[in-house]
Amino acid sequence: MNACMARKGFLTLSDCGSMAVTMCSNCGRAMCPAHLAPQSGFTMCLDCAATNLPQDQTNDYDDVWARRYRNDYYSSTGYTPAGSGTPYYDSSDTGAFNDRQRDADEDDVDRGGFGAS
Repeated sequence: MNACMARKGFLTLSDCGSMAVTMCSNCGRAMCPAHLAPQSGFTMCLDCAATNLPQDQTNDYDDVWARRYRNDYYSSTGYTPAGSGTPYYDSSDTGAFNDRQRDADEDDVDRGGFGAS
């Protein structure tokens, strides 16, 4: 099986890195045992359990609660964590770096300078 597709963290997200043992029954992503929700019988990932299970099926401060809190925080504040797969910079931010060969070619052209008159 492949690597676990869960993302861990709060302000910044990173890959889990563990080997997956099964697929989430809801979203179909590969998951390791640490990212499966016990409340679902270990068939659903923590993210899906946080959005699909009623709040009375989760305990205060368990992993499903933490995912629900993270999702609620992101949606209520508009925060997009670093490493979430959503690019922080758009094409207008990075456009100046796109054509480096053209820039290098223009640097080799003798344009005269201040002393040419």
